[in-house]
Amino acid sequence: MMQTTESFAEIEAIVRPHLKFLDEADALEPDRDLGEAGLDSMASIDLLLDIEDRFGIAIPDDLLTEDSFTSLAEIGKLLEAAREA
Repeated sequence: MMQTTESFAEIEAIVRPHLKFLDEADALEPDRDLGEAGLDSMASIDLLLDIEDRFGIAIPDDLLTEDSFTSLAEIGKLLEAAREA
């Protein structure tokens, strides 16, 4: 399992408002496809800004890939990579 400074609960709290197809009662597993839950390209930009603001980091563009926001697990990996950059 991935080791991350941030817990999935912390990441989920930031991500969940950007998921237009996810009901409040729906579980959000670390590997669930966020696109299927309603995260589109425009929402991904807003999410990136929210993540940077919440965790006080700047995520370098060269770390961003098409998979960066596919799941909570991928976002966790991105945060770890940004902290190491």
